[in-house]
Amino acid sequence: MKKYLLLLMCITTSVFAQESKKFVSAMEKNLATLKDAKTGEDYTNIANAFERIAKAEPKEWLPSYYQAFALILSANDVSDGMKKDAIYDKAMAVAKAAEGISPDNSEIVTLQSWITSMKITVDPMNRGQKLGMEAAMLTAHAIELDPENPRPYFLKGSGLFYTPEQFGGGKDKALPVLETAVEKFNNFKPKSKLMPEWGKDRAMMLLDECKK
Repeated sequence: MKKYLLLLMCITTSVFAQESKKFVSAMEKNLATLKDAKTGEDYTNIANAFERIAKAEPKEWLPSYYQAFALILSANDVSDGMKKDAIYDKAMAVAKAAEGISPDNSEIVTLQSWITSMKITVDPMNRGQKLGMEAAMLTAHAIELDPENPRPYFLKGSGLFYTPEQFGGGKDKALPVLETAVEKFNNFKPKSKLMPEWGKDRAMMLLDECKK
């Protein structure tokens, strides 16, 4: 009986290891494709690829995270406001699905803040105040969940950079936040090669602009 149980455990461990290796391999392949994507169609295709992984691996949050990430970027090539909104709404739904798998996750909350900020751009006059507050609260919560995560600081600094001075933004306000973001990016060590790493180049560019 003991030999049978030991054999069963070995088989189960072997199958799990193979499945885990298959998941990592699929994720690495799609992350490489994501890095090379340029057009809205490219990002849509990679979002669909991550969606397929998410369906195959329902206990993993990263596929849904990257699906939402790719959807946000796919909207850059869309000019119609209603279509942009639909993409952002889908991205938020996917991000919330990721949150259901991994609650209190700073990376996911940061992504939700970014999506909220992007929805403002569709109709700034009517959405700026309400959604701006929502995005700020999400960013603050992401920092609270993980003070060493550089991405929420980057989003906060970016928001201040693009907010006019008369509304509490501007380069002077953005500069110290972006300095913190870059410092944290320099010290940031992902827990695995599949974890999010985006934002550093953009943060450095905005910081340089603030110093001019």
